[in-house]
Amino acid sequence: MVLLLRRTMLIQTSPLQSVFGIPFMISRTLRLSALVAITISIFASEGRCALPPEVKKELTALGKELKEVQGMVKKKEVDQAKELIKKTEERIKELAIEEDEKDRSYATFKTALEKAKNLIPVSFEQEVAPILKANCLQCHGEAQASANLRLDTYSMIAKGGRSGVPVVPRIPQRSGLILRMVAENEQQRMPKGRAKLDDAEIMTIARWIEQGAAFDGKDQDAPIGDSMVVKKPPVTVVKADGTETVSFSKDIAPWMVNICMGCHSGNNPRGNFGFTTFEQLLQGGPTGTTIVPGKPDESYIVDLVLRQEPLKMPAGQAQLKQSQALALETWIREGAHFDGEDAKASLREIVPTEAQMEAAKLASMTDAEFAERRITQTAELWKRVSPKTEGVSATTSNFYLYGTASEDRLKELGEKAEAHLTKLASTYSLPAGEKAFRGRLAIFVTAERFDYEEFNTVLMNGRRTPKAVSGHTVLNANFETAYIAMHDVGDTQSADALSAEQLLKSLISQCYLTRDGSTLPDWLKQGFGLLESGVEENTDYVKAVPNRAGQAVATIDDPGKLFNDGTLAPEEVGDVGYLLVKFLLSQGGPARFQQLVGELRTNPDAARAIQQVYGSAPTALGQLFLRSGGK
Repeated sequence: MVLLLRRTMLIQTSPLQSVFGIPFMISRTLRLSALVAITISIFASEGRCALPPEVKKELTALGKELKEVQGMVKKKEVDQAKELIKKTEERIKELAIEEDEKDRSYATFKTALEKAKNLIPVSFEQEVAPILKANCLQCHGEAQASANLRLDTYSMIAKGGRSGVPVVPRIPQRSGLILRMVAENEQQRMPKGRAKLDDAEIMTIARWIEQGAAFDGKDQDAPIGDSMVVKKPPVTVVKADGTETVSFSKDIAPWMVNICMGCHSGNNPRGNFGFTTFEQLLQGGPTGTTIVPGKPDESYIVDLVLRQEPLKMPAGQAQLKQSQALALETWIREGAHFDGEDAKASLREIVPTEAQMEAAKLASMTDAEFAERRITQTAELWKRVSPKTEGVSATTSNFYLYGTASEDRLKELGEKAEAHLTKLASTYSLPAGEKAFRGRLAIFVTAERFDYEEFNTVLMNGRRTPKAVSGHTVLNANFETAYIAMHDVGDTQSADALSAEQLLKSLISQCYLTRDGSTLPDWLKQGFGLLESGVEENTDYVKAVPNRAGQAVATIDDPGKLFNDGTLAPEEVGDVGYLLVKFLLSQGGPARFQQLVGELRTNPDAARAIQQVYGSAPTALGQLFLRSGGK
């Protein structure tokens, strides 16, 4: 019974645990099955066949031979050691020992064999890198570094990530890389969402770590396994001379980037052919004949996209037009010339994005075309918000007003808008010859609050509209979209609300501040807008601002967060922003405030900009603001 208990305990430990102390628990069912099997084997042991004496003698001799491996490894005779192990394993196959003949002498030999194999140094580049590349780089590569951990270069592995360094040399049981691979919890085990790695693969990595986690490549900053990749000879890039009928950058690169590079880039490119630059494209795949300049008949890519039946590329759902395939053939026949600036640069850099193409299209429009586009766009947006209500419009030099207010009211607000824009331009001058709003700024004015709230529901992803909010602005880069939406709240100001004229001036001021399409913090935009709205200091509205702002900031634990977008609710940000802008103006005047705006236009990191311009940490400046009462 004691023997039975000992055997039961032994089966709860895997080879990994016995060698490296790594926990590998097995299920209760498996333990019970193993217990039954051991019990049967104990009672059946009397019937086990004995190994012939000469085989036992040879196993002993082979075991003694394997002891030489340790000395060979110490002498750096690794190839000889591997050959000895290989020769031993081949001899065991020749002996063809039956399962019921494997007695204690065989077990002793197997232990010696495993010990000898564990002495062989594990190559990072040849053995570990392929496992990591196949299983880990999808989440921990250059394109995506989950938990800030990259495993695509040896130097990045050594640097570690959010949870520390994943490899502790000589201590696999404390190395996160191994612990996550053997975790019982599927949510914690890596690779995430996939089957657990084979014990043999985990053992390879664990042995490498136990041996010191050495790097045997040439460059620690190169992609892992790079030293094992057969380097292709350099290619000759011929620059286009203008005689070509097909342009690579305009006719070939766009569809290659959008269709081909999805499969032929990254850590495991299809067919072992990956390219992200023009040079890599010319180098080709394993055969090197993907593109043969001047010879489309010898270029494998032409066969794939034009001549094979059925066509094999592009794979999946992507479709390549015949005109595109024929253009590729012509481009290769003409010499596969390059009309970009840098053949080593990413192809994506020479292919304009949709946003860049749209910007170029807008930039090419005349002022009249742009103005017509704004009128059409305004009607389309209104149709989305209120498809059953016909709007009226009024046009001024710089504004296009549209909505459910009367035409006379729109004209009245248009005149006030023009006057305010003139005042802004005199205080914050525009570059010579530049208009504030290209193609006019659209102003949606609704007579009913419900219609205004529909703008938030339909066009702002269902955003809730607080009662205190009666207007907002949308202004994208290149003036692709530029409008104000507001509820005509009437001409009376109260302690809780601006008049329609003041609201309009505030919103126009916000657009003027962000007319270059930059993203500025809401507190800065709305604070500046309220400051320029024309509301007087002695009015009930302004007198109520400190109380409302005080309630808004009362629960903020770090005053530095006041400068971050998203800290304040939409109904709070205007009041707090107004006091913040006044405070910042008092700390260095308009020049320093304009410097802050300039910094935020180039980099929306408010904490960095505050430190850069005011020479003070955001928390310290925020505390000073609170102590000053916003004055």
